[in-house]
Amino acid sequence: MENRQLTDKSKLTKLELIFLILTAVVTITAVSACSPLYPYNPWDDVNVFFDLGRGIIHGKVPYRDLFDHKGPLLHFIYALGALISERSFTGIWIIECIAASVYAVFSWKIVKLFADVQKHNIVLMVLFTGIIYSLGIFNFGGNAEELCFPVITVILYFGLRSIVNGDGLPENNEAGICGVLTGVLFWIKYSFLGFVLGFCIYIVIVSIQRKDIKRLWSLVWRFITGFIILSIPVIAYFLINNSISYLWDAYFRVNLFLYHETSTSGWASIPVIKNIFIPIGCTIFTIKTDIAFGGLMLFSALSAFFIEKKLRRKTLALLIISFICAECLIFSKSTFVYYYGYILCYGFCMGLIPCVILMNKLSAMYKKDTRFIPLVLSVVLVALYGFSIINSKNMYLIFKSRDILLQFQAAEIINDTPDAKVLVYDTIDSGYYTAAGILPANRYFCYLNIEENYPEILEEQDRLIEEGYFDYIIVSYFFEEDWDNYEYEGEVTGPYVNYNRNSVYEGYKIYKRVQG
Repeated sequence: MENRQLTDKSKLTKLELIFLILTAVVTITAVSACSPLYPYNPWDDVNVFFDLGRGIIHGKVPYRDLFDHKGPLLHFIYALGALISERSFTGIWIIECIAASVYAVFSWKIVKLFADVQKHNIVLMVLFTGIIYSLGIFNFGGNAEELCFPVITVILYFGLRSIVNGDGLPENNEAGICGVLTGVLFWIKYSFLGFVLGFCIYIVIVSIQRKDIKRLWSLVWRFITGFIILSIPVIAYFLINNSISYLWDAYFRVNLFLYHETSTSGWASIPVIKNIFIPIGCTIFTIKTDIAFGGLMLFSALSAFFIEKKLRRKTLALLIISFICAECLIFSKSTFVYYYGYILCYGFCMGLIPCVILMNKLSAMYKKDTRFIPLVLSVVLVALYGFSIINSKNMYLIFKSRDILLQFQAAEIINDTPDAKVLVYDTIDSGYYTAAGILPANRYFCYLNIEENYPEILEEQDRLIEEGYFDYIIVSYFFEEDWDNYEYEGEVTGPYVNYNRNSVYEGYKIYKRVQG
């Protein structure tokens, strides 16, 4: 077995660590609508997560009392955010800053594994972080993909470091950590496990090549132990609350069989072709949605030509196998969802390797003053960083008052009724409950994109509406309904920019229960 006692090139200095964390925090603060610089995060997805998180701290159990189909750990994370601030996303902003810091730190550690980094090269991370978090598919911030690709980056780092510093297999303690991190991914959104699947396939291949099955088994049982350690408290929570069946139904059955499953026709319906066609098609759509995403992917692919030959075969094997598995699991459904590809940012730091090498070559060209070119390049990179931040789609909300947002306009109406019971009907909640300072009054509290395959949602909502259970019903502006026991109360409108950076009309109508 090869000697592993090599100098760890990826070790960071204190200045590097501080610089990377500051870069991540400043970037997230500037572009995420969760940050204190923004009035509120109006994204419907994250507001549903926040509804469940707020519910948890008030004793409600996910899936049983408040229905959603994302993983329970995501709701626990949002509960932690709600403990910090229940009426704003400040807590989630802090969590985003932590996740982005982890991403920046381990991305740079990966770069240092493969490139001879000079002190000034770290300025590249400023622009890189700015581009990653100002992509259109970042949207308003706080989604599961954003919180999870830093986790995958850590696992990728362990794999790549084992190639550079050892025999291609991670150390035993790293296998345990990877198991814990895999548990994090599994209990947030198990379609993120594609990378881990590819990573495990790579480890099995290397172990077989080395005829080291004993080492493989040592890694496997530690990995499984780590996964179990993370999973025990999650499962225990639902066991204590007699809600395992609700967990199974909402998180597993709905996502496996009901969510976003549509049929395809022609040659694309053939299983093998379908499994190739859909991931490729969705990746192309993602690049069309955000051209910078395609640029990051291209630079990452170019890194293959800048990796040392002795490291190239194993490195490419790990990257390619894990990328294919990640793609196939992320884009396993027939319906394209624009932000799914955001999870692939875990490997985009590889694109910095050719940039570091090019930057060093340019610096070496001007020997008269070795600091001149690095200084010029640093100024250019920081300027480009500023440009990427200013062009973030969320800039239309920064420093604005809450009064311009329709969520808080609606809250003024809702708060006229003490302890109001509200239903967000035919649309996903985008913050009406939180803005009004109330919790959902029923299990199926909003639309969730699964009503066609999960009719219980509309059936329950319609029954409660007929009984006059709610004080207010909020519907999208173009929704038409004539309820006998509810009357039109008013409408709310506000600015909104979608993930394509297009300003769109955002309006909702409010119905109030007829008193009689």
